[in-house]
Amino acid sequence: KKATTPICIAYLCLIVFCITSCNTESKDTTNEVKNETREGIHAAFYNSDGSRISISSTKGRLALLDSNLNVIKIGEGHKGNANSSFFSVDNKYIITGGLDKKLRVWDALNLNLVKEYNFNFNSWTSIHGYQTLGGCGEGGRVIFYNKLSKDTIVYQLEPEGAFHCYYIKIDTCFAVSSGYSGYELNLMTKQKVHQYKGHQNWVYCVMPDNALKRIVTASRDSTVKIFNRFNETCIASSVKLDGAVYVACFNKEDNIVAASTANGSVYFMDTTLQIVRLNIKAFNTRINTIHYSPSGKRILIGSEAGGAKIFSVWDGKLLCEFNF
Repeated sequence: KKATTPICIAYLCLIVFCITSCNTESKDTTNEVKNETREGIHAAFYNSDGSRISISSTKGRLALLDSNLNVIKIGEGHKGNANSSFFSVDNKYIITGGLDKKLRVWDALNLNLVKEYNFNFNSWTSIHGYQTLGGCGEGGRVIFYNKLSKDTIVYQLEPEGAFHCYYIKIDTCFAVSSGYSGYELNLMTKQKVHQYKGHQNWVYCVMPDNALKRIVTASRDSTVKIFNRFNETCIASSVKLDGAVYVACFNKEDNIVAASTANGSVYFMDTTLQIVRLNIKAFNTRINTIHYSPSGKRILIGSEAGGAKIFSVWDGKLLCEFNF
């Protein structure tokens, strides 16, 4: 039985904390998909052991695939764009947000709907820990729900939008990008911990390294930056790449940063962000999602123009691909 939990009912009775990665409505329109009837891929992610991949589409569908992009099941996820498809940290669930202003939790084995939340705004990224879940999106809004305490935690960021969020410490703190900055927010104290500034345009993605010492940011200004997580100092900055940068993340060893652009490229740079080790031209238009496999040997790349591909990170060889 489908259950509905109105997370946002608590919105009006909570103090909104004004504490000045992704949707087509607010983001850079460079190389937007011209054919609106084509089904694109908005998000694509591995589970923690690399055996399964979840994909959400611009037409609201949700796909569960194996590690070689073979279809296990495809279902209807949302009405309109489905913006996210993260696995929960225990791999039991897939959490999605969509244009229909719903947050949904699915069984990761069979894509059966487990829970539905009325989110009251378009959630561009959503994540699911052990006891917390939530998302961020239009209007710079961020809402998390604690399943044990029944608390709803609300943050109000920059009006341009809150584009991307990711746990730094599960159920404790997370990184989120909004406006021209990245932030670290604490779910226990409900406060801003850090702000990472230095970009000249919207920050679409913010991610910690695996050692939790650095933060990498990707921006509409076509650059990538790395910050010291604790003192907020910018320690590395790239030159302008070939378009707005939508995603940036560290590899397993924390010695390479991958970054995707609006022109279909994925750059693999050293941590000075000055040396490009590999450049994959994966698509001819915007790459909205990239994710290293748990082994670190492959990278999953999804395009808003339609399609997901897996490449070798050693030589850039295309290994497999998927289209709806």
